[in-house]
Amino acid sequence: MLNLQSGDRVEFSFEDAPTTTICATVGRLLTDQDEGMGFEIEEYIARWIEVTVDEPSAMDPKQVLLFGTDFQYRLNGRRITLRLKDA
Repeated sequence: MLNLQSGDRVEFSFEDAPTTTICATVGRLLTDQDEGMGFEIEEYIARWIEVTVDEPSAMDPKQVLLFGTDFQYRLNGRRITLRLKDA
């Protein structure tokens, strides 16, 4: 698990398409309660990470990455590999 903070620059790629890297900036780190979820979701999601994807990109610039209790990051249900971007 990465120790992310607002403003961190990250890059990620989908595990099923690792050759494409997407760069983004962390906006906010949210809890289940911040996202309006009930206590049932605590078994699945550990953290919600709002990011802004760099332009140009084929996806909406505002995205929410999920860090699951299985220690995997996901975007739209697809597993991703997430790294801090070199400064």
